[in-house]
Amino acid sequence: MSTEKLYDSSPYETEFEATVLEITPAGDGLCNVILDRTLFFPEEGGQSPDTGLLGGYAVTYVSIKDETITHTIRCDAPDLKEGSSVKGSIDWPHRFSNMQNHSGEHILSGLLHTGWDSDNVGFHLSDNTVTLDTSRELTEEDLKKLEAEANHAIYRDLPVTCRYYTPSEAAGIDYRSKKEFTGDVRLVTIPGVDICACCAPHVSRTGEIGIIKIIKAIKYKGGMRLTILSGARAYHYLASIQSTADTLSHLLSESIDTLPDAVNRLLDDNNSLKIKIKNISRARLEADIAALPEDTKAPILFTDALDNVVQRNAVNELTASHSGICAVFASDDKGGYNYICAYPGGDARTVSSLLHEKLNARGGGSEAMVQGNVASSEAEIRALLDSIIEK
Repeated sequence: MSTEKLYDSSPYETEFEATVLEITPAGDGLCNVILDRTLFFPEEGGQSPDTGLLGGYAVTYVSIKDETITHTIRCDAPDLKEGSSVKGSIDWPHRFSNMQNHSGEHILSGLLHTGWDSDNVGFHLSDNTVTLDTSRELTEEDLKKLEAEANHAIYRDLPVTCRYYTPSEAAGIDYRSKKEFTGDVRLVTIPGVDICACCAPHVSRTGEIGIIKIIKAIKYKGGMRLTILSGARAYHYLASIQSTADTLSHLLSESIDTLPDAVNRLLDDNNSLKIKIKNISRARLEADIAALPEDTKAPILFTDALDNVVQRNAVNELTASHSGICAVFASDDKGGYNYICAYPGGDARTVSSLLHEKLNARGGGSEAMVQGNVASSEAEIRALLDSIIEK
């Protein structure tokens, strides 16, 4: 059976009535309902499905197979019967958000196709994330230009038309598509920007999209994966960025446009401070080693943050004159310790295993030396290692 797709001709409608053709239990308090017609767009073409209510019950999922659309609802549906009439309503904010983001993707893909000779080879529109995969890599300047041109298409408030074309009509049209069509094809047209085969609802004019923002771009399978936001999603993202910038501006007593320089100064100061602290820690560690009593069997030292090479060299120095456990625990920025441990008179892995078993430490190594991290206090670590030393 084929379901009439009301969303094709009426994407802005939110309520409808239909006849229940089939209803079957789906387990876990769910049931599947097939209608003669529906406004609910199913998961298709990389886009998440509509949500809303059907007969007063929450629609949790909508799927399509062989032109039959199935609505999964959360209920035992005792009052829904085959042949009965049912009212449905879609979640409009969710639908419109998807329309804005899908239409925004068409603008970007159309511009990429004509201006950069790059194809859309992957698209995913979930309730939170929108990604677009390109067939070629783009430079930072390319991305800036692409975003600017996409938003210019929005400012022009171009019409967006969606309709079916017969094979003979479509034969003379140069349109984008990831697959071949033998029958009628639904084309979404944005004049001068894009013509693409697509099954989803779209805005009627580009101005309704509001804004398009590329928020991330990474190399992916020989091309790029762009994370994009349009419309309300882009607005909320930019509002969040603005709020963060305002907070940092207040904390640093800097204007927003000078924040990068202020942050760089802080990073430079922080790095200089870390170097000073590590130099102090190194000198302290050297003093602690020099002050060890001659009869020390198992030197276990605790210090502030250290360079890993300095820490390792200190352990090697200790092993030259001690046969017991030789360890240096250097504090990390999370309240725990990074450790390097050797055991000339035994197997260093026994120390690592004990720290893992008793204190949930992470790390490993060889019989000669182990290293890792442990989120415990000095007192807890010393008490545990003392149990080995005493044996």
